[in-house]
Amino acid sequence: MKLKLLFVFILATSAQLYSQNKPAKTGDSLSFTLQQAIDYAIANNPNYKNAIADVAYAQQQVKEVTAIGIPQAKVQVQMQDAIQKQVFVFPVNGTPTPIRIGNKYTTTAALNVTWLMADGSYFLGLKAAKEFTEMSRKLAYKSELDIRTDVSKTYFMALITLENIKLVGNSYNTINSLYNQTVALNNEGVAEALDVDRLKLQLNNVSITRHKLDDQYQIVLALLKSKMGMSPDQPMKLTDDINQINERYVVGDTTDLKFNNRAEYQILQQQLVLNKYDVKRYQYGKYPTLASAFTYQQSTFGEKINYSKWYDNYFLALQLSVPIFSGFANDAKIQKAKITQIKTENSIANVENLLSLEVFQAKQKYLRAEEYVLQQKENMALADKIVNTTTIKYKEGVGSNLEITTATQDQKTAQTNYLNALYDLLIAKLDYNQAMGQITKF
Repeated sequence: MKLKLLFVFILATSAQLYSQNKPAKTGDSLSFTLQQAIDYAIANNPNYKNAIADVAYAQQQVKEVTAIGIPQAKVQVQMQDAIQKQVFVFPVNGTPTPIRIGNKYTTTAALNVTWLMADGSYFLGLKAAKEFTEMSRKLAYKSELDIRTDVSKTYFMALITLENIKLVGNSYNTINSLYNQTVALNNEGVAEALDVDRLKLQLNNVSITRHKLDDQYQIVLALLKSKMGMSPDQPMKLTDDINQINERYVVGDTTDLKFNNRAEYQILQQQLVLNKYDVKRYQYGKYPTLASAFTYQQSTFGEKINYSKWYDNYFLALQLSVPIFSGFANDAKIQKAKITQIKTENSIANVENLLSLEVFQAKQKYLRAEEYVLQQKENMALADKIVNTTTIKYKEGVGSNLEITTATQDQKTAQTNYLNALYDLLIAKLDYNQAMGQITKF
């Protein structure tokens, strides 16, 4: 029953997340915006499902620990057949004489109730179990953040690859058109064969680049499906535009970092809480414990099986256990637990410094990436202008084929540089938001 409840919990959580932003379906293909891809991943990624399962597992552990302090009751029934009765030796007329004594059949039914009435370790363990559940929740939250980041970066890469494919396709069409015109001019004796060969070489290179980009896109798309928890055979389309994402993706709060916003810091703080409970656990081991037990028992005896006559008895017992000396083993455990606590405190101090450094670096990278995008956008506009000018000059007979080839290559380089700068900016925004401990909605 517990296992069924666990799977119901996981499936219900996944269904709720997925239904909030369901992707559109066209035929057998699913179309995803970036946010839909993230939501799908949170609902279907196996690692996140396991993290949610760990939370449910921890909740069951709390119930298990809680049950230790609840009175326990059990019924026992025992039937004994004395195939060979026990021998006792008694003096008869001064002579030791063995005599078999007892009943052939003995049946006993007993009700036993036990209760741990007072134990400091138990109450502390109950609190620690609840804190462990909280730790599982924080780990699940960290897993969700990692999935968001991984899916976003892979989605960005896929969109950038798509943009490169479009640009290379446009470049191919332009060069192919120019190639056909040059071939016609060469047939009329106006253009040189060298110009035809140069364009053909460029056309072949662009075609090779286009095929490589197609393969690269399929690889990135397969990687994205893997991170989303989707079958590799499921066709999918990406519907977001990389430029639109950049425009609507605004970096959040740029004030000082609040450490508690970072999942890693929360996990360490929770670990410190558990370390403190661990110290107290061994300290409470020096305190007395009190337990009680009640037994009600009925028995029947005879040389034949006969359940018409029963004899009952019952008793109540209290047990007080007072630790006196444990050979210093418990003291050593306390000191070890304190050392572990100190190590966690040192880790927290170190992480505070690292997180502050990470925020500083991420902010600098983000600001610089914004500058690069503006510069590369300007370069791309200039390259487009140069290509248009050289093409007009060539068609009018005042420009050379070499000028067009050079201008086209510069245009391709400028476009590639812009897309790379745009990708770097999106990654820088994502890293900066992550460094600040903020969740981005696309």
